Amino acid sequence: MSDRAWLFVYLAVVITLGFVHNEYIMLFSIFITMALGGKARFKIFTKALLVIALFNLSISLSYIIYSFFTPVDIFALVLINLRAFAITLLTFTLVRRINLHKALEFSKVLVILYGFTYAQIILLKNMLQSYYEGLKSRGASLSMKITKKQLQPLLITLFATMLHKSSEQSMGLRSRGLIDD
Repeated sequence: MSDRAWLFVYLAVVITLGFVHNEYIMLFSIFITMALGGKARFKIFTKALLVIALFNLSISLSYIIYSFFTPVDIFALVLINLRAFAITLLTFTLVRRINLHKALEFSKVLVILYGFTYAQIILLKNMLQSYYEGLKSRGASLSMKITKKQLQPLLITLFATMLHKSSEQSMGLRSRGLIDD
């Protein structure tokens, strides 16, 4: 199947999962997605589980605490978390499996936006890596305590550089007519 077809199948499945209210169907979709993951299925599963735990844990705990005062349907909470996990797992599998640039070739605007977004991600990744190496060269590591005096100049420079680069990106989008203020 072509990358574009995979993209449209993905969009259809995400929309369908939004309308499904059965936890068994959600679990089935998670197993199917795991099967599509290939050799990287456990790595993708772990990454998706970490992301969902990071973002949904505080919300889920809040609802559980709230349920002590007001009746809350816990099965709805389980369904929401399963849906979020299924869609996240499906997204990570799709990104690993297809070339998004080829999948978006039907629209020149989407290809340009994807290119800018990807460039911004790579730029941020490289900047964070170089700032991490800068911290290491100053003697700070993850096992040691990083002082505010070490971290503050790096963060100020990092955010200023990110702001400047994003401003450049938006000027590029305006010059191509993709942003019309």
